[in-house]
Amino acid sequence: FFCWAGNMKFVALLSGGKDSIYATLLALRHGHELVCCAHLAPRRRRRLSSSQDNDHHDDEDLEEESYMYQTAGSEAVRLQVEECMGLPFYVREIRGKSRNTSLVYEERGHDEVEDLFHLLQTVQKSHSEIEAVSSGAILSTYQRTRIEHVCQRLRLTSLSYLWRMSSQRALLDGILDDGGIEAVLVRVACPPGLLPQKHLNRNLRSLRDDGTLDDLHGRWGMHPAGEGGEYETLVVDCPALFRFGRLKLEEVVVVCDESDEGVGILRIRNCRVEKKMEKQESGNESEKGNGNKSITSHHYSTTALKGIVDHVAQSAKSQLPTSNSTMQSTIPKSIQNRVIRSMHLPNVRIMKGGLCHISALISPIACDNNYSNNNSNDKVDEAEAAVREFLTITQMLQTLLSRLTSSSTSSITPQDIIYVHLYLSEISHFAKINRHYQQYFGTHLPPSRSCVAVGHRALPGGRRVMMDCILQCDSGRYLRTDAIDENSTTDSFLQRAMANHHHPLRKVLHVQSLSTWAPVCIGPYSQANVLRSSLVFLAGMIGLIPETMRLIQSDGDDYAEGANDWELELHQSWRNAASVLDGLDDGGGVAGGKLEDCLGGLVYLSLGALEELFLSSVKGRGNGGGANDNDIPWEELWSRANSISRHAVSCNGGVVMGKVDGLSSSESNSNSNDGIDPTLYDEDGMLYGGYEDEETWREISGSLPATATVTATANDASESETPLLAVCLAELPMKAKAEVELICASRRAASCLRVV
Repeated sequence: FFCWAGNMKFVALLSGGKDSIYATLLALRHGHELVCCAHLAPRRRRRLSSSQDNDHHDDEDLEEESYMYQTAGSEAVRLQVEECMGLPFYVREIRGKSRNTSLVYEERGHDEVEDLFHLLQTVQKSHSEIEAVSSGAILSTYQRTRIEHVCQRLRLTSLSYLWRMSSQRALLDGILDDGGIEAVLVRVACPPGLLPQKHLNRNLRSLRDDGTLDDLHGRWGMHPAGEGGEYETLVVDCPALFRFGRLKLEEVVVVCDESDEGVGILRIRNCRVEKKMEKQESGNESEKGNGNKSITSHHYSTTALKGIVDHVAQSAKSQLPTSNSTMQSTIPKSIQNRVIRSMHLPNVRIMKGGLCHISALISPIACDNNYSNNNSNDKVDEAEAAVREFLTITQMLQTLLSRLTSSSTSSITPQDIIYVHLYLSEISHFAKINRHYQQYFGTHLPPSRSCVAVGHRALPGGRRVMMDCILQCDSGRYLRTDAIDENSTTDSFLQRAMANHHHPLRKVLHVQSLSTWAPVCIGPYSQANVLRSSLVFLAGMIGLIPETMRLIQSDGDDYAEGANDWELELHQSWRNAASVLDGLDDGGGVAGGKLEDCLGGLVYLSLGALEELFLSSVKGRGNGGGANDNDIPWEELWSRANSISRHAVSCNGGVVMGKVDGLSSSESNSNSNDGIDPTLYDEDGMLYGGYEDEETWREISGSLPATATVTATANDASESETPLLAVCLAELPMKAKAEVELICASRRAASCLRVV
């Protein structure tokens, strides 16, 4: 999001429940340093009627409802932090309301999200060293986007290690077993499964072990981890975090909702901290420092991934011809150094429906690297010259957009751009260009992007920057408009798009939190843009391990027999792409899909990959320094890249589609108890419309639309040849050796096109 040059000092945003506590534990396991904890406490309101209560607490206060924060169990959070964990604690009362309830949050006064902003601002004043914020968001886009919005304004990094981490039951098992967390239920809203008088104050572990949660999941589709709002918890002990004591609830009372007896909270009237013995304390320290404990996740270990790639790479190598005649395809230096001249006129193609492609955007004049300001004779570096070229390109693009606007009924802006290809002569220019890129495109619902370096003087006319982009007219306004004037007579793309309730004109997936799911957006771009629920434009994916944002590597430094680092990176790139597609799906099977839905893609390999393969082949032959240009293993590079890519497509990069959301896959029995009622997804395929639970969705939308989940039968991978183009370039971002860029069909579109 901003910079992850190392481990960060962070503040834990705690609700007191299992998710935020476990997320804090995972942040520590990934090497970050916990400085303090923060909590948003509910504002109390008086009960108006309690005539049916038998506990005689007629004057009992109730919490104000919140779409954003857990409020049950708030009374005990201070004890959790200050006495059990021994850390500084910051708290603020929730004063705002949920005024902006759309999934895309924009700053609005007196909204409860602003309370989070002011709370973290207070923390920053006392702890200027804070760099990040951890939270327990799992599947709620509503929560995640708001936390990310606040973090962006405060220049903090969002840590969300539970985001789409694993399947429902695996997540619960990870919290209880891996985290060692003991928690009790403090709120239930799942009648007739969970009842206030019966289940409040029950131990979560016992409900799992006696089969209660599995039974409710099978009968009613209840999320075992409570992610659908079925229940909320209070953690009474977490050995790795609660070093000094555990909570003991001395006096509690069950308070039922006046309008629904199936909904209730556990009011904690008195609790204390039971101190831990010195022996327990030292044992907890060793557990806390155990970074090798397994973390339940849907990601492979590096060792397992290396084994897969080893097998695929050796299979590809065995199919290569043994003759050296296939190794002769080196590029003459005369061609490499040739400067191509052109008229430098951009190509513009406008299609029906407002889709437009603008390509070959380059500066009309190559900026002289001897050019300088203030009549100085100082030589300006190449990066500054590249920046000037990029600024010229944005001016050209702005002129083109204004001309497109004058020829249509729509107002076309950079917000309508859904995808950008950015070609640089050197990747070292990227940092300076990216600042201006961000100013032009913004960080709110930006386009997806692929950025590569093609080599010095490789672009036409010796330019340093070239760009092309795809835009959809009015899609920017579509994302930012809740309603339109029904009396308007203007026949714009926006009017027509808003009237179409079946196919959203555009959707954007822009996750800005560090997690185990997929790489966070490093720059001002989105992981994916979806056009008309049909076409999915994925940003370029490199081989980053999501939770660390570092490139995957083999264990040894030497070139070992089998898979090289570039092959591991390539497989991880495909896996990241599959995770993004699965994240787009959000469980409904409409927007997202699988790698086999790919309509076409680019596999970028850097010269570093070629060099690595060359050195390993030379070492394998024992040829020492006698190698020449004819030994460059081009054919082996293409063959291995093709085999790894085809294998990744066939197994979907090791990602099981729909597993995180609790849906049975397309190959599973439709009667399986692993599935969730498809009517709980909106037309975009989002569980509860992207909100926290069904009740919130009903309240905000006014109704619960019924949708049909479309599934498709996958063909055998060998029968589907995904069109891929492999290209070897000078450099890739972050010194990566492999990158994957895809355009895919959504699941629904793929089933119609018979892609799968």
